[in-house]
Amino acid sequence: MPTKDVRVIGLHESVLDSLPGGLIVTDLDGSVLVFNRSAERILAVESRAIRQSHVREVFRAQPEIADIILKTCKTLDEKNRQEVRVFNGRGQRILLGYGTLVFRGEEGHPVGVGLTFQDITRFVPMPANVQFISLINRFFMPFTVAMVVAAMIWGLAETYEKYIATVILAGLVAFNYFVGWQAQQPGHSDHGIKRFHTPVNFLGLGSLVYLLGTLWGPMWLLFVLTPLAASLYTDRLATAAIAVLSAVFLLGIYEHRGLTGTIGWAQAFLHALFIVFVSMFANALANLVSRVRSGR
Repeated sequence: MPTKDVRVIGLHESVLDSLPGGLIVTDLDGSVLVFNRSAERILAVESRAIRQSHVREVFRAQPEIADIILKTCKTLDEKNRQEVRVFNGRGQRILLGYGTLVFRGEEGHPVGVGLTFQDITRFVPMPANVQFISLINRFFMPFTVAMVVAAMIWGLAETYEKYIATVILAGLVAFNYFVGWQAQQPGHSDHGIKRFHTPVNFLGLGSLVYLLGTLWGPMWLLFVLTPLAASLYTDRLATAAIAVLSAVFLLGIYEHRGLTGTIGWAQAFLHALFIVFVSMFANALANLVSRVRSGR
């Protein structure tokens, strides 16, 4: 028969492994004493041979966790309702909601610290700019496809123009949906969106307008999409700059294509003004949505 102490130890381990949240306990030197089953599952880290190992060694792939534990060992400050992003053992970036504990002996002296945590990645809404990218793909890409297909069918495009337009369109669709997918990955950085999304779409859509603009009048509307999309995740100044640049390039295409007549140029300038005004309106609306989401 197992002794009472053995049974108690087994019960303690069973209780710790039954907790729904992760639990890591260390001594004040940072050596791991407890690493329960939920912690192993959430972090996708093998628990074998972890006990008595230093947190720096155990969490080489999650240095943020080691930093939190060692800081708590040093300051003995307990925290609650904190968040940190880490990579789990499968290379996925997850968001942890965590709290820290300080364990004290009978005389009140600290003897160890604990870290409790949950994976809250799926409960945190995507940033507004990520949701805006999804909306761009949902509505703008089908419109672009419809516009180009219409120009190729009813605009009497030459065979070579159809081939070139098809390649550009396919590249734009693939690129935009890839950016949308990438933006939704946990821990993504929006710097890539701002750096590549706008220029690639500007060049691609501008090429389509230049190629098919004289064959299908409404093609100029494609020049609205780049600044309109950028207005959803850039500041006011950047939106204005992209919108004005798009308007100038549209007027340049009209000039290069030989637009003449007062009425023709009046319409062209109205197209350019529309690009600027609708982009600034969308930017103001996006900023309003962001302020409402953040409670400001």
